[in-house]
Order: sequence, then C-alpha cells, then structure tokens
Amino acid sequence: MKQPPYILVVNGTKVRRPVFVLGAPHSGVDLVARALGRAPGFLVTAGRPSVLPAVYAFARRPSIAEGRESGTAALLRDAFAEAWQLTPHTCARCPGGPVAARDAAEPCRHAGETTRFGDASPDLLYSAAALTTAFGDAAFVQIIRDGRDVVADMLDDEHSLIWFRPGMANLEHEFPNPFFGIESEQERDDYPRLSVAAKCALRWRSAVRLSARLRGVLGAERLMTLRYEELSGGEVEAAERLSSFTGARISAVELVRPDSDGAGSWRSRLGSEQCADVHAAAQTELSRLGYA
Repeated sequence: MKQPPYILVVNGTKVRRPVFVLGAPHSGVDLVARALGRAPGFLVTAGRPSVLPAVYAFARRPSIAEGRESGTAALLRDAFAEAWQLTPHTCARCPGGPVAARDAAEPCRHAGETTRFGDASPDLLYSAAALTTAFGDAAFVQIIRDGRDVVADMLDDEHSLIWFRPGMANLEHEFPNPFFGIESEQERDDYPRLSVAAKCALRWRSAVRLSARLRGVLGAERLMTLRYEELSGGEVEAAERLSSFTGARISAVELVRPDSDGAGSWRSRLGSEQCADVHAAAQTELSRLGYA
C-alpha cells in the first residue's frame, strides 16, 4: 500500500512544494535563490549549519545513503525543519539585540508571513535524489552555465579550491566519485597529475551529467532548467517562467547581476593551457550543451 506523503510543519506552517535550487559551483544558483527569497512569503535558505554537514556527507560519500532511504529522508527533513525555523535570532528581518530567554526559541513575528520554503545550499545537487524521497512534492530549479566560465570563477574562489588540496579527494573510499567527477579507473589514476583547471572542469562535467539524469527522472511539473547566459537580457522571461513554475511572484529586477563578469569572460581569464585542459576534460558536455 502506498504510504501517505510526509507532512512537515515549520513555524506552524505546513511545508508544501519546497523549491530547491541546484547547479554546479558558480553557475548562478545564488542569483536565482535571491530572486526566489525576495518573493512575498518565500523563505530560501543556503548553507545553514543544520543542512550543510548533511549535504556534504551525501555529496562526498553517496554510498552512505544506499539502502537507507527512510533514514536519509528523515535526516534531511530534520535538517531543513531546523534551517527554516524563524526565531528572533535566525530571522534576517528581526532587529537583533538581546532577546528574552523565553522568546529566543519561539517563532518570531515574521514567521506567520512565510508560506513557502526553499534552499540553495552549495552542492545541493548531489542530494537531489534523496530530496525527492524526503519531500515527495518538491520542485527543483537547476541552473546550467558554460563550463569554461564556471572554471574561471572556481579558480578565483578559495573555497572552491579547498577541495583540491592533498588528502581532500576520497577517491579510494568512494568510487565512482560524482563529487570530484571521477567515473573510471583511468580517471582515478590520472587525477593526481591533473591541473587545477582540469579538476574544476571534472566537477562541472559531473554536475551537468547529474542534471541530465535528473531531467530523465522528474517531469516538467517538478523540474525546470535555466541557462545562466539567458538571464542577462532575458530577466523578464526568466522571472515569468520561475513565477509560473513555483507559484511565487518573482521580480525580474532580482535576476539582474551588475557585478557579474558575464558570459564568455573565460576568454580573458583562462590561459591557453587551462583552456586546453578544460576542453580535454569536458569537451563532450560543452559540445552537447552548445558551448563549444
């Protein structure tokens, strides 16, 4: 017999159709999350302390969730239930300052205004399958961006580069390894000798492959895909698509990113050897997505 859907209640509100924003690092997830989070009644979190450890545990060791679907789902629901709690200490709209002990853990005065929930934590993409189990009505927005621009941004981001330090890649204990983009024994053997640009490209390649598989599992009513390059100049159309898909009122203004290096900035930011390494690692995906 089919089990009834799990109902999560946060701040006295039932969590219905939460929206999760997914993508490779530096693909524009934060931009879309900002637009969703500024829609009336929508709370979108990212990187909350209760969520991030679980996300990276499943990202780096997907085998720990195998055969433990119910336990994994419960862990994620508990993590997001805590992340979505709005108290005087966690609400960005509350003034801050001293709070009486009896009120510190209670929903703040803005909690009742929140009717929708979502998350855009880094590397949430690797938990997508578990999220579909944890939240049977969840909706997903995935962002695709030119891998060469992604690599250029990753090379300028200290946090992204931390993962490539010696000892961080758990290739012996987790193989294949989606997080680092290693799928074959030859790739695992070659990995230590690769340039950092190539390692970044493998992470992007793995992310877009996961995104493609997700499209094959979820229908259009639960998954929509946005191209980062189409946002610039196409903010109105993108906002309309997001509004229709999520049921929220998305402002096109929130999709404008004046500080972005823009599409194609890799041409002036990557050296010839770096470009060659990126193409060697991800040529098939770049071509399939129309970027090469």
